[in-house]
This record gives sequence, C-alpha cells and structure tokens, in this order.
Amino acid sequence: MKNLVIIGLLAFIGISANLPNETKIGYVYMEMVMKNMPETQEMMAIVDKFTAEKQAEIEKKNAFISSKNEAFRKKSAKGELTEAGKIIAQNELISLQKELNQLISDNEQELYSKRSELLSPIAKKLEKAMDEVAALKGYRYVLSSADGTGNSIVVVAPESDDLTQEVMKHLGIELK
Repeated sequence: MKNLVIIGLLAFIGISANLPNETKIGYVYMEMVMKNMPETQEMMAIVDKFTAEKQAEIEKKNAFISSKNEAFRKKSAKGELTEAGKIIAQNELISLQKELNQLISDNEQELYSKRSELLSPIAKKLEKAMDEVAALKGYRYVLSSADGTGNSIVVVAPESDDLTQEVMKHLGIELK
C-alpha cells in the first residue's frame, strides 16, 4: 500500500512538472499540527477519562465473575454442589463471561465512535486552516507529508514549500 502511495505521488509530481509555472505544491506535517492543537489535547483528556470509566466497568464485571468462580470452586471442593448445581453454576459463569466479552466489544465500539465524534471538528478546523494558508500563499495543491502510520510520503520537496509552521501560526499554535 505504501508503495502505491509513493508511486501515485511520484506520478502526481511528474504530471505537475508539466503544469504551468504558477502551480505551487506545498506540504504539511498534519500529525505535528494536530498534536499541538489545544482541541486535540482536550479531546485526548476526554478520551482518556472515557477510557478509564469504561475500563472500570470491565474491571468491576471481571471482579464479579472472579468472585462467582471462586465461590463455585469452594462449594465444589467441599462437595456442596450437586451435579445439577455444578451445571447451573458453570452455565452462569459461561453466561457472565459472554456478557464481559460483549461489554469489552461494546466499549471498544463506543470509544471508537467517541474518538471519531471528537476528532471530526478538529480535522475540519485543520483542513480549513490549510486551505486558507494555501490560498494566502498561492498554493494550488497541499499534500499531507505523511501517511496514516507516520511514514513520510513526500519523497523530495523544497523546505520552502513546507507550510506546517504557517498553518500552526494561522491556528495560533506556538511550539515551546
């Protein structure tokens, strides 16, 4: 997949070489900008709190299952359970484990949805800032400098076309 992106980018650069001289192509280290946006930091605090709450639910359910399992083992070891009682207890433990697995799955989906919900306006704000900076600087094309995994996809580009600092300045972000 990475090779396809690089090939596409090289093809795009090759095509753009044939465009009129006024065509300017810039790039932005979007991940760097996004990491430094106050909104992203607020989002991460919300996501961390949400994750902690969901993890507490899982731990509570897991502790309940463990106590049930321990009670079952003690009663079974003492011979206090009939065969029917053992089957009922085992089925209850299986059911509780299924509930725990479902809770984990539901929590993962909720976390994904929450993160997406919170990230969407941040991404739109970043995109708008990039559009505005590109327009101000006369750029017709602005590329993300990295793919989703953080690997650079801008193979060769003049440093003068790096719009990262301009976008950060436009957003009011100052690096410390």
